[in-house]
Amino acid sequence: MTALPVRPVPRPSEPLSSYAVRLADANGIHRARVLPRYRHDIDIPARELDIVAALAGLDNGAARQLTMNRYPLAIRGHGTQRRHGWRLHFDVIWVCPACTLTTGHTELLWQTALMPVCLRCRCYLVQAEATHTVTPAHPRVLELAEILRDLAEAAIDEPRARGILYRLRRRCQHTASMLDPALVDSNPDLPRLDVAAARMWGAYPSPDPRTVAALLVLCGRRLVRDKRQRPAHARVHQAAEFTPADRARLDWFLTRLRHHATKDGLHPRHVPALLPLFSDGDAPARRPGQWLSLTRAATALHLLITQAHDGDPTPEESTAALGVTGIPTSLLIDAIHNGAGLRHQDADLLGRSLDALLAAGLVDYQRRRDTLRAVTHLPSSTTRLLPPSQASADSDVLALGWIWTRSTHGPMRSSPWPHIPDRDIHAFDTRIDPETRLLLHETGQQLLADADLLTIPAARATFAGVARRYG
Repeated sequence: MTALPVRPVPRPSEPLSSYAVRLADANGIHRARVLPRYRHDIDIPARELDIVAALAGLDNGAARQLTMNRYPLAIRGHGTQRRHGWRLHFDVIWVCPACTLTTGHTELLWQTALMPVCLRCRCYLVQAEATHTVTPAHPRVLELAEILRDLAEAAIDEPRARGILYRLRRRCQHTASMLDPALVDSNPDLPRLDVAAARMWGAYPSPDPRTVAALLVLCGRRLVRDKRQRPAHARVHQAAEFTPADRARLDWFLTRLRHHATKDGLHPRHVPALLPLFSDGDAPARRPGQWLSLTRAATALHLLITQAHDGDPTPEESTAALGVTGIPTSLLIDAIHNGAGLRHQDADLLGRSLDALLAAGLVDYQRRRDTLRAVTHLPSSTTRLLPPSQASADSDVLALGWIWTRSTHGPMRSSPWPHIPDRDIHAFDTRIDPETRLLLHETGQQLLADADLLTIPAARATFAGVARRYG
């Protein structure tokens, strides 16, 4: 079958049914010529999947990524009816009241009870036939939804993540059947919960998105570390974890940072999104969530250096500067932000990281992130030299992700393609030969050097004006 002339690129987390509509509309043909209307993005026959892949110019693996079958049974359910998983009943359709009507945007996980909110619009989903009222989601629900999204992705390869989601579903189902209305009324943080809809959770989850969100908050507390919701005795316990020696160590480390800021020009822009630095020969983190502890260390050092410059940053401001907005906080970050103290092992980690930054010559990683974030495709001079096996749209993005992780020392979460996991970049790195690796390294260096050249004319103009004025 011949590929269609206009072949849009699948969006992150886009379901096959949505992509089929966009592909048909882009080429002015009926949707049924691409995919039958009655398909539900799961258990698509291989023949129909091959037709979509051929028309879109995709390989079978890329087409399958758009279906629910990419997820394990703990998420997509068992049997032909897909029961006893997270997948909603086939008659239940959730949409975003803010963006679906205007753009047609939907996501694959919206077909499961794992995602009762639109993370892009930050509002609750609604049933397709219900009134489309936009209601902002509670921050705790949004934070939990991000965690569940990452767990769903990790569950593809990780048995531990599958076990977490299985146990969470069982807790939600049990809580829904035994729900006490008084508990709901006494908790103002919970979304509006329909007790009757909650008790419909059986072989399929409850059909109401807000009810599901409330049940997730009730049953998923262990997945969320929200300091503001901790009881008083827990906050006292946290403060008790830090001794006067820890507080003195924090003051000493800030004094050291002020010294380097004055003597060496140390600045928050010199902090990469992963600490400590890995050498060019090392591969980035592969395991789901492995980058998180390294990014938390980078956030902590970014906070400290900003404080050394007499700033008063928040953890949210530091994570935004590093490009990793939305990561869950940690005891290290909270303690630095509140001035509680710095434990010995954390001071050792941050000290080694600081030494590595100074030894590397204080690279401006913020500028590297800003420069490479604007690069959306490889230069043609590089594409021509790539092996034929690497010359494709998917490989183009993976190559740019490879350049990003090497040049910015940051996870893919901080890149323009946060939906691509770090393990995909590692797998790409293991497939390419040393010559391709050298080519991509030189391409990254050239992209950064080209950005430097753009600032030279302005600098020369400023210097010339000063010379004319005082010469």
